[in-house]
Amino acid sequence: MREKVVCIIPARYGSERLPGKVLYKIKGKTILQRVYERAKLIKEFSDIYIATDSEEIIEEAEKFKAKTILTSDKCRSGSDRVAEASRKIDASIIVNIQADEPFLPKSAVEKPLKMMFDDKKLLITTSATKIRKKEELYDPNIVKVVIDNDNFALYFSRSLIPFPRIYFSEDRLSYQKKVIFYKHIGVYLFRKKFLEKFAEMETSFLEKIEKLEQLRIIENGYKIKVAIIKEDSPCVDTLSDIHKLS
Repeated sequence: MREKVVCIIPARYGSERLPGKVLYKIKGKTILQRVYERAKLIKEFSDIYIATDSEEIIEEAEKFKAKTILTSDKCRSGSDRVAEASRKIDASIIVNIQADEPFLPKSAVEKPLKMMFDDKKLLITTSATKIRKKEELYDPNIVKVVIDNDNFALYFSRSLIPFPRIYFSEDRLSYQKKVIFYKHIGVYLFRKKFLEKFAEMETSFLEKIEKLEQLRIIENGYKIKVAIIKEDSPCVDTLSDIHKLS
């Protein structure tokens, strides 16, 4: 029997870089609605919820008939919010799609989900794609990931990793083989029991420095399997990003 999969989209109003970010519109629809509509394309989801601490976000979600769960305003990260929201949900796998991924490709969920179906020992999976744009290399809002030979994450950073000591062409990123840089895509697929354990872990040292919740997992000795996909997923962190996508 296939495991039950539920998607939870954590959406907070108080974004540090752009408050109310998920309520901004791109071509007539809010970012939140676009993320929800992308999630609706995934056939494996038994249900989809938006988890938030904001009445404004709940009001917006109700406009496009999304189910919502009101959570604490004290959540340390998106995944902690998802963990809180998932407590009363019956599911084996909880998928966290971050609320700033309005053009998330289906493969960013489907490929790591297949990995979890195929290997019951995997506790958490995520996705990444090759960086193709020079401006993304040094953008701290673009999270980079390095992986081992088995596609498990070694580290995530807002800095450029690996740091190349050999020549590479910033203008031909899509074609080079000497150095490949991977961009993390904002999805996490948790086995529910591990998500509960994650939420009980203390905020870790590197997590505090980089402001990246996935580092809590690595610092506590657990592995994150990374699915490499071809499609890109432009996320939204600034007004400039919104203008580019509008």
